[in-house]
Amino acid sequence: MNQYIYLILGIIWGLALAVFYYESREEKIEKIIERNKKIFSSKKLDITMATIVNRIEYKIKILKRDLTEDEKNEIITECYKEKFNI
Repeated sequence: MNQYIYLILGIIWGLALAVFYYESREEKIEKIIERNKKIFSSKKLDITMATIVNRIEYKIKILKRDLTEDEKNEIITECYKEKFNI
């Protein structure tokens, strides 16, 4: 009987540790993303990225298929030329 109690407690303990480390990992990833955003992001870059995403989504809707890497790169280059006057 005691063996089963220890087995059940061990399983519960193991699950609790797994959940704790998974949540801890998620929080760490979120903190890294926030830190990188503060370091590398600017208003102009955020607007440009939003424009790129919108144009890619629009083109996917029009073509009714996923875009190739070249098509995506073309949209990205076009947006950066417009926004940064390159």
